[in-house]
Amino acid sequence: MSEASGRRRAVRISDVARAAGVSKTLVSYALNDVPGVKESTRAHIVETARSMGWTPSLRARSLSVSRAYAVGLVFQVSPEALASDQYYTSLMAGLQSVLSASNYSLVTEVVDSPEAERHAYQRLARDGRVDGMVIVDLRQDDPRFDLVREAGLAYASLGWPPEPTTMPVLVYDESQAITDVVSHLAALGHRRVAQVVGPQTGAPARLRRELYQESLREHGIDDAGWIESDYTAAGGRAATERLLDAEGDTTAIVYSNDLMAVAGMSAAFARGLRIPDDISVVGWDDVTVSQYLHPALSTVTQHPFQDGQLAAELLLEAIGGREFDEPVRTPDPRFVPRESSGPAPR
Repeated sequence: MSEASGRRRAVRISDVARAAGVSKTLVSYALNDVPGVKESTRAHIVETARSMGWTPSLRARSLSVSRAYAVGLVFQVSPEALASDQYYTSLMAGLQSVLSASNYSLVTEVVDSPEAERHAYQRLARDGRVDGMVIVDLRQDDPRFDLVREAGLAYASLGWPPEPTTMPVLVYDESQAITDVVSHLAALGHRRVAQVVGPQTGAPARLRRELYQESLREHGIDDAGWIESDYTAAGGRAATERLLDAEGDTTAIVYSNDLMAVAGMSAAFARGLRIPDDISVVGWDDVTVSQYLHPALSTVTQHPFQDGQLAAELLLEAIGGREFDEPVRTPDPRFVPRESSGPAPR
């Protein structure tokens, strides 16, 4: 387009080559970091391009170096759970904040079954739409690691993969936070505690339940059982109603996310129960609204935004060829006692 039209014509590689006094091929090699170009020549070409206001065509660059400049993230959850869970939205925001600064896109898909998940991974790899994957919500004998390995994709795993790997693995330890929750309830006189847990197909959800059960035994507290839910508000309320209908004097309920805990509080209020006078409630995630409830929710704080940022940074390094010898530790979850947990009723 001409200058007279009021829009400036984009600078092309041929313009840079003419200004730098070199061939178009050499400019292309220099701007795409292809080996074999003298550093002094590369620096001269890059500086010339910058001074002319040249910006790369992301599609052209991806074709020249066989990259899609995109990272994939596939969730096997219900759309309702994904939309309402701040953990997932914070994680995606953390990923996006790093990827966008590196001219990468985040490609997300939501599927409802293991079969649909497998097809999503195969399709993303087959179509060359992504250079790597972020793997979350790990499961026992998780098939996704075989899928990314067969596709030749880099990945970052939030949790321990089933086999040793040179890809980045982010890990943290929930055991101290769980011990602190149970110690807190024990000190308040609670002797019968129930759980509302996430889907037990997930290894982290199953491990968290088991750690709670172990800690309850160690503190001499009766395990009032657990009910599996789906991380949604509706699921949390239904699970709470079942616990309240059951025989026994359950004095506290711990939940696997804050959304289910808030819905559980609503179920208790609907039955005329007072929190924490009649029953104590503890959540997990420390979503923003938790501290503004009445009563404010006792919960466990995590760092999904920071975890997303770190996962993106390490995945980009893995895409670039870096190998990782050890897992990367992220901050452990931390218990935050508030008003929803109080002395056990007499």
